[in-house]
Amino acid sequence: MKFRLILTLCLLTLLVLPSHSVTQPRDSGKVYRVAILPFLIHSQENLDYLREGIHDILTSRITVEGRITILERTAVERILYEMRPMRLDEAVAKEVGTRAGADYIVLGSLTKIGNYISLDARLISVAEEKPPLGVYTQHKGLDDVMVKIGDFAQDIGYRILGRRAVAGRPTESRHPYLVQPRRETGRIGAEGLGFKKSQTFNFEIKGLDIGDVDGDKKNEVVLMDYHNLYIFKYDGERLTLFRKIEAGHQHNFLTLDVADVNRNGFAEIIVTSVIEDNLQSMIIEFEQGEFRTISRKAGWFFRVVEHPKEGPILLGRQMGSYGVMAGPIYRFVWKKKSYDRGAKMPLPGEVNLFGFTLGDIRGQGSLDTIVLDDFDLLKVLSHDGKFVWKSRESFGGTNNFYETQKKKEDVYRESPPPWRTYIPGRILVKDLDGDGLNEVIINRNNPSGLKMFDRIRSFDAGEIYSLVWEEDGLITNWRTRELKGYIADFQVKDADNDGSEDLLVALVGTTRGAIAGGEGSSQILFFKLF
Repeated sequence: MKFRLILTLCLLTLLVLPSHSVTQPRDSGKVYRVAILPFLIHSQENLDYLREGIHDILTSRITVEGRITILERTAVERILYEMRPMRLDEAVAKEVGTRAGADYIVLGSLTKIGNYISLDARLISVAEEKPPLGVYTQHKGLDDVMVKIGDFAQDIGYRILGRRAVAGRPTESRHPYLVQPRRETGRIGAEGLGFKKSQTFNFEIKGLDIGDVDGDKKNEVVLMDYHNLYIFKYDGERLTLFRKIEAGHQHNFLTLDVADVNRNGFAEIIVTSVIEDNLQSMIIEFEQGEFRTISRKAGWFFRVVEHPKEGPILLGRQMGSYGVMAGPIYRFVWKKKSYDRGAKMPLPGEVNLFGFTLGDIRGQGSLDTIVLDDFDLLKVLSHDGKFVWKSRESFGGTNNFYETQKKKEDVYRESPPPWRTYIPGRILVKDLDGDGLNEVIINRNNPSGLKMFDRIRSFDAGEIYSLVWEEDGLITNWRTRELKGYIADFQVKDADNDGSEDLLVALVGTTRGAIAGGEGSSQILFFKLF
């Protein structure tokens, strides 16, 4: 009953909101026809009323008199009844749209688990080969989800009519790979970001980092697949393989960091790895012309975080008896010949080692904790662990996981599958343009198809975002254009040794390797920030 009341209030609000003023219509004569498929509802409760509300919101917000019309719902449902498809995917949606004579078709799903509701929706062009316009969001409670539906409907109008909002929405820059910020003072200009592509690799990159691993005062680019490390020299034009380190097929490499943590002039290569159902993490360093493992730590996850005052620090957290991270996060320190556990880190309890970083992003002279929560929402916590801000949209998102038989899915009564744990991606804090304001650099992978199962993830495009603090929250400073593929990892360091930091993005052309154990193909994108 409470959800019905909230839905009614949200619906009334969205129906009476005026549309944004727009300019630059694409074709003033054509009337576009849009078909809305019934949204799939996944819940133990009867939420049919949500399907009705979603349809009403989309209809009212998409319709533009004399420009965009919504096809009769009964006609669309009749076609679906005649087709009787086994599943409702993009191919079926296009067929429905073709039969209905629609130019575009909308399909989506709503999932409610406890108090959390997730929305996954797409606009698909029926006749033209265009990338779908999608939205995926997850919130606690109904309010934000229904507002997101209204925003999605507004975006549909922009996509169909080729219009752009006068205010409140990012505009395209002159540069083909950069979307300009909402505020322009002191930010990286449109001419300041371009990229080169590396050669194509016939393996799926899982990790990427940069550092002087051989002590020659020049940085190398280090790549990681499932059980190998590749060290490249980069001259600004091409990556040349310097050394390959094979660990063995029994390994499942999870994370990679390259940093001179022990301050001896050689950057260590730090890898978190799983063998069968146990952690076998390692730290590799260049000694006497060879790369040697200088430390092995069974049962420990590793991650390097850039501390604003101390530089790179190595953090570790143990694998508990149930095969997942447990206990405090510790700092690891170099003691004579190995890395040993040091002091416990004063971090909020919700930090799980991965998907977090530290930095003064609000200009208050103290360190904030920036972390991704279990729903890939970005959160900012103050130095004393108090909640400051949380994003409405998801960030991060990876296909990087391991499985353990030590923990079982509660929903299965017999023969439960192994517990699957996904590893959140990297978050960086950098003052890229030297204006004294730190930026949060993070990736955002966009799911391909409707996200139906938590155990299976697939991504077909991604972006890198620069976020800056303004007034009471993080806003988009700049972002790359949508990159076709899956962003496996990224880093901001001086890759070509010209004295300026570069943005490197590991882009995987297919994610089938992460799902089925096969091989993918990958490239590195090199972005010049200045």
